[in-house]
Amino acid sequence: MQQQDLAVIILAAGKGTRMQSSLAKVLLPVAGHPLLHYVLDLSSRLNPARTIVVVGHQADQVQEVFADREVEFVVQHEQLGTGHAAQQAKAKLESFEGLVLVLCGDMPLIRPNTLLQMLAGHRASGAKCTVLTLKSGGSHDFGRIIRDDEGSILKIVEFKDASAAEKKVDEFNSGVYCFDNELFFKALGHIGVDNAQQEYYLTDTIEYLVQKGYLVRATQTQDANEILGINSPDDLNRAEQLLADHP
Repeated sequence: MQQQDLAVIILAAGKGTRMQSSLAKVLLPVAGHPLLHYVLDLSSRLNPARTIVVVGHQADQVQEVFADREVEFVVQHEQLGTGHAAQQAKAKLESFEGLVLVLCGDMPLIRPNTLLQMLAGHRASGAKCTVLTLKSGGSHDFGRIIRDDEGSILKIVEFKDASAAEKKVDEFNSGVYCFDNELFFKALGHIGVDNAQQEYYLTDTIEYLVQKGYLVRATQTQDANEILGINSPDDLNRAEQLLADHP
């Protein structure tokens, strides 16, 4: 049954400079399909009312490959960060009432059940944002979830901006979020580029919402493979192996 109050935004505009390929990252083949195929399949399993894919690098080719999918495309003409990419969907969702689930086009291994639990927890809690996080003792170059002494989420710090103390935090950001639609675009309108990469970080919306008094919560996974983003040929090989083991 379709979830009328759910829209999905898939961020698929990246170039993938570390992939050593001329192909757009989301078109790279993994276990017989382009990378984005898996994320679109994941989204369709959630039965959202709308699925919007933000494309950028080789936008025409990406749209052509997935022309048979029931999705809407928007183009990010300049790669100015994840926050800027998400903003490109604003016009499409101006009158949409409900939740927006943000997914990354290069994460093929998230389980549908993880996202269904995340959405159910979000609705039950009354939170305005829920973040999918990884609790792990391993070392990862993901952003860190910063909490206060009571355990409430304060903000997300990107790895490149994290202090030595923040890098010791063992809860990591996945890049997957559920937001109240209207508040999401309001928050995106208040983020800047005062950071190590001089980009509009989607993660900065979290601190904005917290400072405005809204509840932000987390759904945790202990499985690092679920939030594997493809950023190198090694990641691609790992995903290929994992998909072959669990098709």
